[in-house]
Amino acid sequence: MLAVVLFAAGCEEQTVSTGKGPAAAEASSALQGGPMPLREANQLASRCVHDLPAGEPDERKLRDAVRARIIVLLAGADSARRRQAAQDLGEWRKPQAIDALLLAAGDGEPDRAVRVGALQALGWIGDGSCALSVAQRLNDPAVDVRIMAARTLARLGNPYVIDALIGALNDPDARVRAAAASALGWLRDAKALAALTKTLSDENAQVRAAAVGAIGLLGEPKAAASLVSALGDSSPLVRYLAASALGKLGDPATAAALEPLLHDPDPAVRHAAQLARKKLRNPK
Repeated sequence: MLAVVLFAAGCEEQTVSTGKGPAAAEASSALQGGPMPLREANQLASRCVHDLPAGEPDERKLRDAVRARIIVLLAGADSARRRQAAQDLGEWRKPQAIDALLLAAGDGEPDRAVRVGALQALGWIGDGSCALSVAQRLNDPAVDVRIMAARTLARLGNPYVIDALIGALNDPDARVRAAAASALGWLRDAKALAALTKTLSDENAQVRAAAVGAIGLLGEPKAAASLVSALGDSSPLVRYLAASALGKLGDPATAAALEPLLHDPDPAVRHAAQLARKKLRNPK
């Protein structure tokens, strides 16, 4: 029966790794250097889906499909099939797959694309209870994994990862810093304001733009001064976002600071400044 299930999922039994791995009972442990043995993956998959309904034919079909994808994700020898299994589990949005996806996102998974796919799937499932485990991937050696970890944390909405994301603002890669800044904005925790304000001096314009956008999402009145300073940034995108954020913040005292941008060489910046100035002078 198991061979049939694996074949239907695109992974025949003989292609599965039989090397040593962690005990299936410890779902929070990491894979050790690659796919786990089929027997342990089978045990873990069974534990994961034990509370999925299996009364009606369609329910049994879904239960078997989730179980099969978990087996492929953890024991499949082919990385492309493991990536597809992660995507399928994310699209089904079944929290029963979280433990398996966390394993696939861990240090022991040798394919970084599988780790990325597993993190993305966790974001689609959207269960904030796994956020602290996802935050650990902000230290992954692969840049794209760290970027996806930050993006996933933005979707999970757990405030307990704020410190981890603030730490990622110092990542050596600008793309990770930008993703972390954006995530902090979506989490809307005022605790991040000081760190985001400091990030406005980042050497990379995309990072500064992400920080300005995040500050705007926080909606903190005391952020007005930092947004005003960003109006003079060398990047048109930063100036545009800063003007828009000031308009939403609603502090009439900042209207005068927008005056120079009415003559900005960038038309989008001029338009944003005009709209913001109008909002500040005619608040509803």
